[in-house]
Amino acid sequence: MFALSPRGEWIAAALLAVLMAATRIHHFGIGTIAPDASTAVFFLAGLLLGSPWWLAALLLEAVLLDGVAIGFLNVANACVSSGYALLAPAYGALWFAGRALRPSQQLDLVTTGKFVCFTLAGTAAFFAISNVGYYFGSEYAALGIAEYAARVSRYFGLYLAITLAYVGAGLAIYVAARRFALPGTLAAR
Repeated sequence: MFALSPRGEWIAAALLAVLMAATRIHHFGIGTIAPDASTAVFFLAGLLLGSPWWLAALLLEAVLLDGVAIGFLNVANACVSSGYALLAPAYGALWFAGRALRPSQQLDLVTTGKFVCFTLAGTAAFFAISNVGYYFGSEYAALGIAEYAARVSRYFGLYLAITLAYVGAGLAIYVAARRFALPGTLAAR
């Protein structure tokens, strides 16, 4: 169900890249269009885009967007540390969570439950990996693991809610596009 035609894959990749570019610069939606959609973008990319090269392209886009935000838009660089490199496997976890659902043949109640579970698991893995990187790559290591975990764990619910909302919206758009698409645009290969 989620295998796209080559044209459909390019369209989906472009839409995901635009969504990340439009929402990534300022996190949590403060002063921007909407909250950062990066976590959902990587999940949906794993689901919809066939080649792992798309993962690499989106990782490159994320780094470039962060560079623009810090270098040209004066966004604070507090989140960029030596642990920044762990964002690649963190986003990879989301991509693999989406990829695990790619063989799904229908979108029914059971599959929807799987989507919620895999989105939760992917987001939890992302959150844990990225925060481990930030902890060891910044001055927060002086706090101790328990104190750091207590401070950052309060943000997990927001990350999960935002990711679930974007994934839900992405799936709704996909289902609508599949229903009303021109022949050959979204058809499976």
